[in-house]
Amino acid sequence: MKGGAQMKFHVFEVKEPKFPVSFSSAKDVFDTMSGFSKSDREMFMILFLNTKNKMIDYVTHTIGTVDSSSVYPRDVLKSALYFNAAALIFCHNHPSGDPEPSTNDKMITKTMVMICELAGIPVLDHVILGKDVFYSFADAGLIDDYKRQGQQILNRL
Repeated sequence: MKGGAQMKFHVFEVKEPKFPVSFSSAKDVFDTMSGFSKSDREMFMILFLNTKNKMIDYVTHTIGTVDSSSVYPRDVLKSALYFNAAALIFCHNHPSGDPEPSTNDKMITKTMVMICELAGIPVLDHVILGKDVFYSFADAGLIDDYKRQGQQILNRL
């Protein structure tokens, strides 16, 4: 290079998990995150996992209103890349106590599963916290359905 300038090489630092928690089921997510079910507003959290499904960290992506919370795909991906996540789990609460997903919950989950799959960061689940109960998109088979639908769209291109 001219003038003796040197290129600096930077790599991501391996982040040690802040929380000694591994997830193997939606119940594990519920047990770990159930404190958020008491909030009077919807809160959408992203759990960043390493290759052993241990939580590297989590962020509260958004805090919404009593019945909605916005999710921004660009910011979700940006955070996933920042934390160098191998996989993601989404989690949000329903202040009503009923964890049944809304149409909007299903739509944003489908969008995020497809986008994250394209980026090579699988979404393992989206768990909705209710009062002493939860809903798991993975347990309901929806995460796999969304991945299949995304793959079908890619195959048509």
